[in-house]
Amino acid sequence: MNKDKILVFAASIVTLLLGPGAGHLVIKEWKRAIFFIVLALALFLILASTFISSVGQETLEAVANFQDIEQFKNIYSKFQEDNPNTMLIFNIFFAALWAYSILDLFRIARAKGAFKKEEK
Repeated sequence: MNKDKILVFAASIVTLLLGPGAGHLVIKEWKRAIFFIVLALALFLILASTFISSVGQETLEAVANFQDIEQFKNIYSKFQEDNPNTMLIFNIFFAALWAYSILDLFRIARAKGAFKKEEK
């Protein structure tokens, strides 16, 4: 296994562990890394705004003031139960983004010749 293949596999593992775009940082694909990270953040911001509008700002402030993580877990669990379609759509889009991010790492490596057949 050559150095380029190892780097691609390492980048894939980093993406699996840290999220979309992280592996692109490893292989120094800065623009693509920013693209995937921004998309992931946008998905989380959409989910967060939906969550805040659903539970209300006052509820979040009450949780933040008392710093009661159990109360927050209960509120978030209720949000998930009350909004199954929102959660399903978020999970599908985020999983697709994550998977495409990993696929893109291998596409970049193949384009750069990391997976050429070695001559014997």
